[in-house]
Amino acid sequence: MKATLKDIVIEARELFRRHGYDGASMQELAERVGLKKASLYTRFPNKEALAPEVLKLTLAEASSGLADDVDWRARYAAVLTRFAETLIEGKRCVGLHLAYGVSNDTPLAQAAVRDFFKVQREGLAAILTSGGMPAGQADATAADAIARLEGATLWLATMNDEAPMRRALAELIAAQA
Repeated sequence: MKATLKDIVIEARELFRRHGYDGASMQELAERVGLKKASLYTRFPNKEALAPEVLKLTLAEASSGLADDVDWRARYAAVLTRFAETLIEGKRCVGLHLAYGVSNDTPLAQAAVRDFFKVQREGLAAILTSGGMPAGQADATAADAIARLEGATLWLATMNDEAPMRRALAELIAAQA
């Protein structure tokens, strides 16, 4: 079976999620998707080129199938719930793991990570402003919500306990009720 670009990106995401940017290797990725390393390099010239594609796919999956025709509170709750469930399922955030491995030496990946979190914050802030929250407050509230859920992944990853994530999610949703 020939690996599709999506197959490669999905496997790269799992490697980044499990091993971080530095620990993920193109060799292991090639093996996981059943390609020779040289074939993998014809699709992605380097590991850095995978980061934007991984994060783009992750954002697309996070927003797919969410209803647009609900009130802002229900949409906010749905987006946060989807985000938390994705973190619980993966036990780690691929964006956060990438953030710790990219640097000025990997500007494409660094920009992709920054954009990943910026898009999440802007999406949540847009929902909050549609409910009447002032823009500056909405940006801060959205950033705090993301930081709180991301922080709960530490407990999840180290203790295999999703209770702090569930509590954080419930409190974040209740704060806007």
